[in-house]
Amino acid sequence: MERVRQMNEKMNVLDVQLDNCTAKDAMKIIAEYMQTEELNTVDIVTVDTLMRATQLDGMKEELEKLDLLLPGDMAILEAAKITDRKRIQEMEDQTMLKMVFHYFHKNRCKIFILAGSEEEGDRLQGYLHEAYSGIQVVGMKAVPADESEDDRITNLVNGGEVDCVIASMDFPWQEQFVYRCKEQLNTRMWFGTGHSIASFANGENWADHLKNFIGKRILKREIKKEQKRKEV
Repeated sequence: MERVRQMNEKMNVLDVQLDNCTAKDAMKIIAEYMQTEELNTVDIVTVDTLMRATQLDGMKEELEKLDLLLPGDMAILEAAKITDRKRIQEMEDQTMLKMVFHYFHKNRCKIFILAGSEEEGDRLQGYLHEAYSGIQVVGMKAVPADESEDDRITNLVNGGEVDCVIASMDFPWQEQFVYRCKEQLNTRMWFGTGHSIASFANGENWADHLKNFIGKRILKREIKKEQKRKEV
C-alpha cells in the first residue's frame, strides 16, 4: 500500500497538502485499503473545506493526518495549476466517485451511511439502491453535531460488520467524528465525501456551476492573501 501511495505527487493549496493522482491511481489505493483489516481514511476536499480549514486552528494539520486527501472541486485543480485535460475531464465527470461506487457494487460491499441529516442520508441511500444495487446499505444514521451519540453510532457500524462507512457531513464535523472514533470503528475504510456527493446523486445543475464559479473566485482571492502574508 505504501508503495502505491509513494507514486503520488502532492499539490499544495492554501498550505494544505492534497494527493495529486489520477482517478485510476486513487482507485488502486482505495482497492488496497479495502483488503486491509485496519481502518483507512479517505476524504474528498472541497473549496469550502479548504476555506474553513484556514480559519480553524489546527485543522490544516488534522486534515493531513487522513490517509488519502483528494480534491473534489475543479477550482482546486485550477489553483494547483493542473491543466492536464484528462484530469480536468475526470473531475467534470466525477470519475473517481463512479469508480469507487462501481467497485462497491461489483464486490457487493456492505456500507453504512453517516449523514448530516436524515433527509440527506435517505437521498444518498435511495440513489445507491437505484444506481448501484449490488451495494448493501446495512444502515444509515444522522450524526448530531456533538459527541452525544458517538458510542451508539460506533456500535451500529460495528454491529453491521460493514466494509466501508460513507460520511456525508459538513467540515469539520465529519472529520472530527472519525478522529474521535477511529480506534473504535471496526471497518476497512472511512470515505468522507462532504457534500460533493450531493451533486453526484442529484445530477449537476446550474446551482453547482454557480457554486463552482464563486468557489474559484474566493479561492483565488485567498491564495493571493496567503502569498502576501508569506512575503511580509
